[in-house]
Amino acid sequence: MSIKISNFKLGIGIPASLTHVPIAFFDSFIQMEKPTFEYIGMKNGPIDDLRNRIVEQALSTGCSHLLMLDTDQIYPVDTVTKLLAHKLPVVHGKVVRRYPPFDEILYEGTVGKYTTKTGYKDGELLEVDACGTGCVLYDMRIFYKIKPLWYTFEPHIVDGKQKGMIGEDIGMCIKLKKAGYKIYVDTSVKIGHLTLFNVDEAFSTLYQSLLKRQIELNKEKELTI
Repeated sequence: MSIKISNFKLGIGIPASLTHVPIAFFDSFIQMEKPTFEYIGMKNGPIDDLRNRIVEQALSTGCSHLLMLDTDQIYPVDTVTKLLAHKLPVVHGKVVRRYPPFDEILYEGTVGKYTTKTGYKDGELLEVDACGTGCVLYDMRIFYKIKPLWYTFEPHIVDGKQKGMIGEDIGMCIKLKKAGYKIYVDTSVKIGHLTLFNVDEAFSTLYQSLLKRQIELNKEKELTI
């Protein structure tokens, strides 16, 4: 896929929150089709701080777009070209959670009431209310409209009581929505999440099928008792 964007400067930000970088990430990053880009790597600090520092450097070096990639994932070769081609303020790749229930990190609803978005056509450009920040392309103009700090952990308060914490990724999505931006996911950009094995879409589908079958068996067992 070829793209032509005038006055374009891509920054690729990598928050190195892990103590090591898996070789699978490194291989996929090297093989990705990429235009000339500004590498922005950050380490030594909590994930919210790393992400904020990446944005600050992207702004200071005059980047027009910022692609943020986590190091515990593997990326399709055409990740960059597909996301850039949409020419959207915010667009994500589709990531599967790396631990049970291995669901797709695509949410609709509001904080405390998020549910996984389903029923979409595979490969479509999907609007969501929130998702993770493991693979996201920003038009840098959004960071002028949203005041820093962009990424923060915030307490989730319900009826005056704290009900957990809102992660820096979901918090950023909330800020984007309040600023009037729509959040999209290109579901054709299918990203594997690295653990001791590759948790990809096929594994997620298998796990969900097994989980559903286990629930059905439990119900059948209850009926026979």
